[in-house]
Amino acid sequence: MDKKKLFLDKWEMVIGLEVHVQLNSKTKMFTPTNWSYGESPNTQICPITLGYPGTLPMINSEAVKKGILIGLSLNCNINNITKFSRKHYFYPDLPKGYQITQFDSPLCEDGFIDIENKKIRILRAHLEEDAGKSIHTLEGDALIDYNRCGAPLLEIVSEPDISSAEEAMGYLKSLKEIISSIGASDCNMEKGNLRVDLNISVMPIGSKVFGTRREVKNVNSFRNVEKAIHFEYNYQCTRIESGKEIDQETLLWDDNNQVTKSIRTKEDAHDYRYFPEPDLPPLKVSNELIKEIKNAMPELPNQIRLDLSEKYKLKKDQIDYLLGNRDLLNYFRQLCSDNFKNATKYYNWLSIEIVKYLKDNNLSILDFPIPRKDLRALIDLEINNKIDHSMAKKIFSKIMSSDQKLVEIINDIPAENKSSDDLKGCIDSVLEQNEEEYNRLINGEIKLINFFIGLVMKASKGKYSPADISKYLNQKFDV
Repeated sequence: MDKKKLFLDKWEMVIGLEVHVQLNSKTKMFTPTNWSYGESPNTQICPITLGYPGTLPMINSEAVKKGILIGLSLNCNINNITKFSRKHYFYPDLPKGYQITQFDSPLCEDGFIDIENKKIRILRAHLEEDAGKSIHTLEGDALIDYNRCGAPLLEIVSEPDISSAEEAMGYLKSLKEIISSIGASDCNMEKGNLRVDLNISVMPIGSKVFGTRREVKNVNSFRNVEKAIHFEYNYQCTRIESGKEIDQETLLWDDNNQVTKSIRTKEDAHDYRYFPEPDLPPLKVSNELIKEIKNAMPELPNQIRLDLSEKYKLKKDQIDYLLGNRDLLNYFRQLCSDNFKNATKYYNWLSIEIVKYLKDNNLSILDFPIPRKDLRALIDLEINNKIDHSMAKKIFSKIMSSDQKLVEIINDIPAENKSSDDLKGCIDSVLEQNEEEYNRLINGEIKLINFFIGLVMKASKGKYSPADISKYLNQKFDV
């Protein structure tokens, strides 16, 4: 029997996740300093960020509102009185020697996410400031970029309700989907907008007593979260069955060697010497503000999924694709308008032709140059068999490469299309050039209709629709 399966028969995983979500506020959490990803190192700093003597923090109201928005979307209770505390630890990327965070009075509490008929409880979601970024060179030097220092974070802490790597993936994907869809963060893990701390322990199946947990910090991809879970589970089970104890440690995931590596003994809350932030009074959140944010909340993914499935008849993979890009989703809905029966056709155009153009030109759908009504008119011509897909693509390409407006090209289509007599002449010419197949068709080999449709399309360079060609052939051969 496989070692993993052997362990699964004896030992249960106990997993809790701490997810740090960087809020897409223009300024930092406690200073009006602008902040954005990718700027030159140490160009987005200020005396408050660096903890200069005499500087005072100021609460970012936009970050608070987005924290409330996320909390509501995760079914949390929003506390009317919330407090900030100082969390002390000494590390080069934390210039003040402490982090302003929330300890005993978080912004959000007691939420949950449903994943495949299982409820994963959320203990709390609290506001805090980010640390800087350490950069290790090939020469062995350690550099510090303080641009990210002070950026607004919401740390979302789950209860230890997760019992498999698959459930962890489901929880993280749902969390990312929800937060991205409401516009509070883009949750780009490559940019560090979403970072995961993984807490894992094991206990005998059926036990109510948790084992000693180990924490894997700052895992930068869902794939690595899954790998770290599997590694730690096997490591802990092997160690216990060998008669050894599990040490409470803080770890990093070493992707090169596919192992976790200890960086320090795990701290407890008292190690951080939490105390109330003296420079910030308690933050009062009114019921009116909570109600205002709740009433303005965008649709949540579960609502959107139901709508796209039942009304638009899209498949799961198509829905997943649209949910990954809110702007694309909105464009799709507006493109369809009330024509739900042809939603798949609009989706195909959007996900293939339009997205390809956007990628080739490094644009977002918000920058797409064709008016939505004109694109709809083009797709409707194809839907109504006025033109075939080949011609529609040619028209699309033409508008993208010229100054001519789409509506002008569409209006020229009747002039470009041949008359009915010309179509018949083209078909008859193709039939004559393929005498053997023509005779087989006459003798009842009806499947050759499709063969001739292809030949006529090729001969006419796509000027006639398959529907028109088929109609004439069916009439000619009394099919």
